[in-house]
Amino acid sequence: MSAPFDIMVQLTEAPTLQDKHRLFSGFMEAEYGYIGVNYGLFLDTRSVHAIHNNHLSMRRGLPEEWREIYQRNRFAQDDFGMLMGALSNAPILQSNFYRMLDDGALQPQFARVISGVRDFVSAGIVLPLEMNGLRGIVGLFDPTGDIVKHDARLERDLPVIQALANQLHLCSDWSDQLIAQMGVSEMNLRVLRLKAQGLRVKEILHEIGRDNPKTVDNHMMRLRKVMGTRNDLETMQRAARIGLLKDLDRQKSEDVTRWAERLGLP
Repeated sequence: MSAPFDIMVQLTEAPTLQDKHRLFSGFMEAEYGYIGVNYGLFLDTRSVHAIHNNHLSMRRGLPEEWREIYQRNRFAQDDFGMLMGALSNAPILQSNFYRMLDDGALQPQFARVISGVRDFVSAGIVLPLEMNGLRGIVGLFDPTGDIVKHDARLERDLPVIQALANQLHLCSDWSDQLIAQMGVSEMNLRVLRLKAQGLRVKEILHEIGRDNPKTVDNHMMRLRKVMGTRNDLETMQRAARIGLLKDLDRQKSEDVTRWAERLGLP
């Protein structure tokens, strides 16, 4: 099995988010027994509603039966682990969630989710992540392990696990998932990238073949809603961190070539 440093290098070099997630998950299962590995990105953490409605996620390992129960009962809106991952800065043991459940310390809507997952997860940990101004979460779950032994062992293993999770988050590009899962259109992206180049509204309208000045703001408004941002500057900054502006240099080169042709320049 590869050493942690080798996995960090492989995570950095893996070409897609799916490849990175597969590498990370494989190492977590082989080395630490975590069958279930969830990795998510929060686009907006300003409210509970925003946390549960503006996030992206990739899952691996837990039974489809749990996913069906989770979706059928709309557990996402009351997922206490997700909420704590978005708002907390410290790792949270699955045993702590179960202890709160047994002590009656959870509100009923949170208790129903923790009670449900208990049938499928014996032990685990939720790791909040923060890299490049992007909030993320990794959930690591052992369906059958001894919870006491897990928690005792984790005290030793956590620094390496945390470092690998941080590296996964640092080098991941969520742009394709954002487009696919949140319904961002090609025109949304084109307007965003033109605006990021510093073009004025009239210039953007000319580039996209539109006349109505509200068109640009409508596209930016859609992106603000998806990314949970308050203004265009914040939207462009977050888009750059997520990877939505990764093709900007290439587009700039194409735009320069196109304008040169229009002006008759060599």
